[in-house]
Amino acid sequence: MTAAALLALWAVLVTAALPPLLAGARWTRRSPVLGVLTWQTLGLSAVLSVSMAIRQLVDPSPHHHGGLLHLCGVSPEAVSGTALAVAALTAARPAALLLRALHTARRERRRHRAVLDLAAHRGRVPGGALLLDHPTPAVYCLPGRHSRIVVSRGALTALSPEQLAAALAHERAHLTGRHHLAVCAARALAGTFGRLPLGRLVEAEVRTLLEMAADDRALRRHSPRALATAMGVVAGAHAPASALTAGHQALARIERLATTRPASRPALALAATAPAALLLLPLLLVCLPHLA
Repeated sequence: MTAAALLALWAVLVTAALPPLLAGARWTRRSPVLGVLTWQTLGLSAVLSVSMAIRQLVDPSPHHHGGLLHLCGVSPEAVSGTALAVAALTAARPAALLLRALHTARRERRRHRAVLDLAAHRGRVPGGALLLDHPTPAVYCLPGRHSRIVVSRGALTALSPEQLAAALAHERAHLTGRHHLAVCAARALAGTFGRLPLGRLVEAEVRTLLEMAADDRALRRHSPRALATAMGVVAGAHAPASALTAGHQALARIERLATTRPASRPALALAATAPAALLLLPLLLVCLPHLA
């Protein structure tokens, strides 16, 4: 089988077969940061596979000039010509979608910040959060350079001090982890792969895993009970599309807090190989036919 056929087969696997298996996988819930990284590298592996498959179709020569790089068709001569052009064309769509997602999210955050600066009050919530005079319990953050954490009056009334502290810690974890960048990357992958399983599943899965990752950070200083009950209170709140909210996927996260144990170190080490394997396999598939 030619390298182009192997790469095409791998592209089908990472865009159609693997995403349904990865969605909701128990190990990603145990280690949500690794889960997010695996979803991102799944998309990157698909882009690389398509790019290298087209490269092989355009120029299938094995480049037997010395060394593994020549053998795999990524010699300096190849990179400077056909391979570079193909890679640039293949990456153009996801790159453009990523830039658009970043720009759209930044514009929405700027618009909502302007509203908050007029309507919200400072100095009435612990930790420097803004108080929004609204009866629905809500706690969310606007990430970015001029970040905001917002607490509604309904949440301030309904949450105990311990619950409020846990919810605020959850939102601070989003801000310090720059989780909005991972959301934009997932949105770009969703636009790139459209109706394929990868495109349909990636954004929702990444958002849920990021919420779980923020939960884990909040649990370093707050009890699972305080965090879970705070989630239940703010679960019905609506937040801007560009915001990250403590109530997102509350039921699944509360169930996780009650039933899921943290992954062991050997399990984490094994799971950490998944992103690396997803990135290295396309290069290996290029090499295999020339090693025969």
